[in-house]
Amino acid sequence: MLIGHIAVSILTHRVLGTKMVPTLIGGLFPDMVDKTLCQVLHVTPNGRMWAHTLVSLTASTSLIRLFAGKEMARAWGLGYAGHFLADSPGTLPLGYPFRSYTFTQSPGFHEILQRFFEQRDKVALEIVLLGVALLAVAQPRSPRRNSVG
Repeated sequence: MLIGHIAVSILTHRVLGTKMVPTLIGGLFPDMVDKTLCQVLHVTPNGRMWAHTLVSLTASTSLIRLFAGKEMARAWGLGYAGHFLADSPGTLPLGYPFRSYTFTQSPGFHEILQRFFEQRDKVALEIVLLGVALLAVAQPRSPRRNSVG
């Protein structure tokens, strides 16, 4: 859920040296779009649909590159890809709309939250992951040394 996606975005920023804000927004974007379309506007049956595709990743990253530059696009794209990685235990419609998927009706927002809090092991894992990410960001970066052989 949200905690895990934030943690993965922070770790992506720290480990890969991306800009924090576009990495974080890219990491949250698929759910901001798809969960809103499903849970709030009720126009799609599932919270993993249009923005959880390679088409959306590619198109949005290309637009960021065009309007904000290469560095911002790299951060956005890696944040977005990290979202897919965090969602990977479940089904992702990466090939949609070019590949057929069965989109089951997502439960309501209240039911999703209830399920989340009933799965204490997943909540604990996400909180630990966020703690590790925050500790990693709090640590000063050590300067890289070039070794001459």
